[in-house]
Amino acid sequence: MINVIFDMDGTLIDSANAIVCAVNEIRADLNLTPLKREFILDTINTPGQNYAKIFYGVDTYSHTSFKEGYEKYFIKHYNQSVVLFDGVLDVLEFCKKNECYLAIATNAPQESLVPILKKQNIHSYFDKILGVSYGIEAKPDPMMLRLITDEAKYEKSLFIGDSLKDRLCAKNAKMDYIHVSWHKEIKDLDEANDKTTLIEKIQTYIKG
Repeated sequence: MINVIFDMDGTLIDSANAIVCAVNEIRADLNLTPLKREFILDTINTPGQNYAKIFYGVDTYSHTSFKEGYEKYFIKHYNQSVVLFDGVLDVLEFCKKNECYLAIATNAPQESLVPILKKQNIHSYFDKILGVSYGIEAKPDPMMLRLITDEAKYEKSLFIGDSLKDRLCAKNAKMDYIHVSWHKEIKDLDEANDKTTLIEKIQTYIKG
């Protein structure tokens, strides 16, 4: 058996529209013009960006997450438009059936996670849920993955994500990785673009 750790946004839940709407509502309240969807999504998936400067024109910002300090905007839009990707429940059921230890490692603020996961009816699947908070570094720093594996049930672990940050985080933690690109063309051997391919890849690690 193995520990299977998931990213949340873009991996389990389709939150792209909620994030874009929240960022642009914040910008509107700051009297800034809206940004294009593709630009926002590319920026948040690129490590080492000054998100506050790019999104909000703020020069000094103490948080690694572009959501911290603006939680009310994201909670509003998450409640309105976030949905699970097709097939996520089947993947989680497969993992539970195979007695995997399940966890989440996300750059979303820790205090926001339980309401989001409960609203999507997937909170009960996870043994550990870890997000960014005081003393917890954001990905691609491997801290979250290491904290999870330190208390996880099994010796072998697998991380599943959707961004360069996730890929680098797994590499920094020296952990096996599967890249999810839902409904997009598969470009690399470690990628999955639907539930069937993802389940098959997880199964190879369980058997291996």
